[in-house]
Amino acid sequence: MTKNDNRVYVIANMSTNHEGNVSLANEMIEEACKCGADYVFMELDNNTSSFSNEDITNFHKLAEENGAVFTTKSFWDSIRQISPIQQFKNINDAEDDILYDSNNMSDMIQVIPTFVSEKDKAENSKTYETVDLVEKIQQKFPKHELQFWEFQEMTTCLLEVVVAIGIKAISCKFTLDDKRPGFDHATSIRTRDLRTMIANIRTVEVALGTGKKDKLSPSELPCFKKLFKSVVASKNLERGSILKAEDMKIKVSDTQSMCGFYFSIVIGRQLLSEVDEDDPIFVSDFEGLKNYTSYMPYINNPIKECSDYVSEINLGRSVNFKSPCYIIAEIGQNHQGDIMMAKKLIKLAKKCGADCVKFQKSCLVEKFTLLALNRPYNSKNSFGSTYGEHKRFLEFTEEQYKELRKYAKKVGIHFTASAMDPVSLDFIVALKVPFVKIGSGESGNVMLLEKAAKTYVPLVISTGMQTLADIRITYETVSRHHNHFALLHCVSAYPTPPDEANLNMIKTLRKTYPNTIIGYSGHEVGSCITTASVALGAKIIERHITLDRNMKGSDHICSLDPSQFSKLVRDIRYIEQNLAI
Repeated sequence: MTKNDNRVYVIANMSTNHEGNVSLANEMIEEACKCGADYVFMELDNNTSSFSNEDITNFHKLAEENGAVFTTKSFWDSIRQISPIQQFKNINDAEDDILYDSNNMSDMIQVIPTFVSEKDKAENSKTYETVDLVEKIQQKFPKHELQFWEFQEMTTCLLEVVVAIGIKAISCKFTLDDKRPGFDHATSIRTRDLRTMIANIRTVEVALGTGKKDKLSPSELPCFKKLFKSVVASKNLERGSILKAEDMKIKVSDTQSMCGFYFSIVIGRQLLSEVDEDDPIFVSDFEGLKNYTSYMPYINNPIKECSDYVSEINLGRSVNFKSPCYIIAEIGQNHQGDIMMAKKLIKLAKKCGADCVKFQKSCLVEKFTLLALNRPYNSKNSFGSTYGEHKRFLEFTEEQYKELRKYAKKVGIHFTASAMDPVSLDFIVALKVPFVKIGSGESGNVMLLEKAAKTYVPLVISTGMQTLADIRITYETVSRHHNHFALLHCVSAYPTPPDEANLNMIKTLRKTYPNTIIGYSGHEVGSCITTASVALGAKIIERHITLDRNMKGSDHICSLDPSQFSKLVRDIRYIEQNLAI
């Protein structure tokens, strides 16, 4: 198995759960294969096995017919098992390796290819002795390391974690009925759990990604088209005008133009054409204007080290590299414009174990141009005939926000909101929230980032719809004022396809900004990708919460209902306990 190959080999260990019964063994092999296991392993004693050579041959054939390989204890002695999970106590991403205790370095073994001839196989009286998992992997992937883990836990969430860490072969005991007498049955997982476990493993495999982002993910393009903010004129501007900061705003425009990163670049430049109020300003409106990254002196320079920097922010409680994950339940606009539903979600988020509830605050005329507000919105998720009517229906008043904040305090959970524009930012700060969220929709909105940084309120900033170069500009814009902010890896797609989640971006951000808290804001269906993000170093987790994923609205499908959110919190706390992270 190459290090760049994300494929994890899953071994369903029948142990002694077959009870020496051929029919039961056949059924177990078939069920394990249907669940997606790559190998079905059976513990056999050469001297006391109740199965004949013909039985063993049939087991091999049955597994092969169902797309897997049957193997026996011959491979078990060939590798050292990594167990228990508590050995994973220190993850060092600097070298992309897992640090083990010095006594356990032998857990990483070097695979040396060995070959068994067909003649030797034929002459061997114990056919199953020659069917060796390691041998097969050695033949296919010679001269590479095999990382192996024997699953012994009673909850399956750790499987997603060890995949994220880099384990390449996983074995778990399997039974058809964990209520049957016998120790192995009680410590094995059933068909349903094995199927879910393997599905989650495959999901996390593809979700790891490259850890690079030089362009937007394909799934982000619809959101980019819908919510991308452009530099627009704040008043009628004549041709030949020398632009000042007050001549421009950054808004969602019906026609997209240059992004907000150009805002400071065009100040002092002369317009080549007239621009009406609320109309977008284009790169072509200036002479010789280049890509915005060309004007960033720090874009290719290393991050400045801050010797006096404390890698910690206070979001109502301290969050640092050793603290428990700070979990945000984003209500967003899943309240459907109903304040009673919003209160119910606040209370449920508290019961689920979340640290904070988050809403979204907009001053619509500051966030959108008039053309953008008046465009028709013919969607199954629409609450109005135009986009403006839709947004107004879902927007709470300032008095309602004050009421919700008071209710959250009564319930005992932190309260905050995403600031979508400068006016909303001022209001949110006045609410005395523990931190302000800057959403991915504000990517490129340097005007808002600058204003938010100058409040000196802690910030949590999502990085959806941003390349690594864009994230660098965001980082530099805020860090000029203070370091009390966190960056969340995010893909702005609702829902996010697993193969575009690119979880390894968390590792990239941790390496690039070693003194900054890094987190994950997920929009995928389910929670296994979010769970895996914890193993990669995410210290802030944000997921949408909803009463019903089938409700009207674009965010519900990628939200978690209360039972799912509760499970996510339990899994994260269990992972933190077992990995000491």
